[in-house]
Amino acid sequence: MRDFKELWAYLKEEIATKEDGSVKMSTLLNRVLARERYHYVFWFRIAQYLHNKPRGFWNYKKWAKRINRMLIREHNIDIGLSAQIGPGICFSHRIGIVITHRAIIGRNLRLRQNTTIGSKDYTQGHVRIGDNVEIGANVCIVGEIDIGNNVTIGAQAFVNKDIPDDTLYYTEYRPTYRSKKK
Repeated sequence: MRDFKELWAYLKEEIATKEDGSVKMSTLLNRVLARERYHYVFWFRIAQYLHNKPRGFWNYKKWAKRINRMLIREHNIDIGLSAQIGPGICFSHRIGIVITHRAIIGRNLRLRQNTTIGSKDYTQGHVRIGDNVEIGANVCIVGEIDIGNNVTIGAQAFVNKDIPDDTLYYTEYRPTYRSKKK
């Protein structure tokens, strides 16, 4: 997010868009204040905007990090400010979500609680997630992988390989029973 127009477009799409595409600043602010589900997205987008803004008279990165720390404490969601996340992110349950700063995510991502999107190495590799992806609860996505468009990842899945477009992905659970007698 490089400029204010892009920030405004993201906020309009995620928080306050009407059917005809128009929006008022007062409507956006009222929704942020009245509905907790919009609070995180609003402040995260502001922090991302400040993080990407070049240093001038103010140290914008410092303010962005302060906002991000406040959001982590308040919402228990930890998303790196350098993560590239398209508009339309939606959190069904806002708790225990971690996204690496090296993530590249498309439009309309829907996340559920206790989800981790990360990489094996802190400095190398990207996790790329396409458009219109839905991720279930307790999912762990780790590694330098590509997840295509229109993918649904089931609850408690472990993803460490690429997933093609238009796929339903889940980890099958097969219980193993052993006798206690020897």
